[in-house]
Amino acid sequence: MSLISVNNKPPHSINNEPPHSINNEPHSVSNEAPHWVSNEPPHDLYRRFMERDVWSEKGRDICELRRHIFANTVDYKTLKKLVQKVFPSCRCQEVHEKYTEAFKEIDSENDVQTGVSIPSETNLDASEDKNQELQKVGSKARICPGHERALTIEETVMELDVKEEGIATLLCYLELHDEKWVENQSSIYATCKIQCYGGPSQLQAVAKKCPPVAVAIATAKREGKSFEKSNSVTFPVVKISDIMGWESGPVKRELKLLEWNLGQGDQIGPRKSGVLVEFSDLAFHFRSPGDLTVAESDDVLQFLHERVQKQEKTQLRQLRYLYKSLKSVSHKNYWMCCDDVDQKKNDKLKQILKDYFEDQMDPLRNATNEDLDVTAEVEPVPKYSMDQLVSDIRQFIGIHGQEHSLTGRAIARIFHGIGSPCYPASTWGRVRRFWRSHLNVDFNIIVKMATQEIIRTRL
Repeated sequence: MSLISVNNKPPHSINNEPPHSINNEPHSVSNEAPHWVSNEPPHDLYRRFMERDVWSEKGRDICELRRHIFANTVDYKTLKKLVQKVFPSCRCQEVHEKYTEAFKEIDSENDVQTGVSIPSETNLDASEDKNQELQKVGSKARICPGHERALTIEETVMELDVKEEGIATLLCYLELHDEKWVENQSSIYATCKIQCYGGPSQLQAVAKKCPPVAVAIATAKREGKSFEKSNSVTFPVVKISDIMGWESGPVKRELKLLEWNLGQGDQIGPRKSGVLVEFSDLAFHFRSPGDLTVAESDDVLQFLHERVQKQEKTQLRQLRYLYKSLKSVSHKNYWMCCDDVDQKKNDKLKQILKDYFEDQMDPLRNATNEDLDVTAEVEPVPKYSMDQLVSDIRQFIGIHGQEHSLTGRAIARIFHGIGSPCYPASTWGRVRRFWRSHLNVDFNIIVKMATQEIIRTRL
């Protein structure tokens, strides 16, 4: 975008051509600047041009900047899917209960064999009260110590329609919570493929000497897969390690050693064994408990949703504050400030920037309520624009609803020109009819209207 508009020429340059030599010959290079060029330093002049043209009176480019904020937001349904993936249920509670019952049976048998007298009703009441107190105290301590998890990045990104850095940020939010819901670790390769060049017999021999491979084959057989004529097996190494109660690091090292036969007898040094071990599918790696109650799951979901909403509102307030600040020191036309320096506005801008960066805890503390009001920048949508929006939403659902699993947020992103993993800008940017077609309408309004239309079409 050109910083200088043709319609905003200074009065003395209208209908005037730049100086040129007679007979259309190239004019000689002169060290003197033309009369329409300011003597101000280039960066000051550029700043003033930017103030007028980028932050215009109508704020035509504020929508362009605001859409980048909505590109990083996540809706409630997506957060719910993520919570279900991060905290899958485990059997720790069930195993603990069975262990406790078996331990009580052993104690009762020992009491009968040793001839211990049966306790009286008073002793029973006292023991029950003590057990209830222990349960109340023990309920604060979690039974599940946490399990090693791995979510394949590519699969998770496409399923949630959220970028990789967005999912990583949400996991960091969970780790920074007071309850320490998640312990993030470095990304790893979560899928292991073992291929034996010796055929199915070699695969069975490898399973006999390597417990992780045996568990992987047994787990696959439960799902109905047969290995009678197969010489390879593919399995999630982190999941298999968690089933065995091992860490994935030692399991990977043991699997990698299957490629070599160590020296035995007269053999000198290791040799290739004919087994190929490959690791693939980069994944998010973390530890999380699997015995969350319904109330705890709701608390985690509510925490993430409030954190995302807070971040969105904060960025919108910052953008509005920046817009209002630059507008307060801008001029209606660039030629009003290109010749003379407006020292008063220059000092005001410096003070605004100084106050913003000095207060690191809350840079918007000194801002007015009008500057921080996010709804103030949302202009009411005219009726004809709303009718056109509804019409475009219905046409979009009618054209692309059968091929894609549409959501209100996905449609709003396309109408605002925001790319996502499932709807990349390189592909959907060619759909000129809908791409960036309603950039002037608030993003949340489009989400609401699109969701209503999707529900209406499914009834």
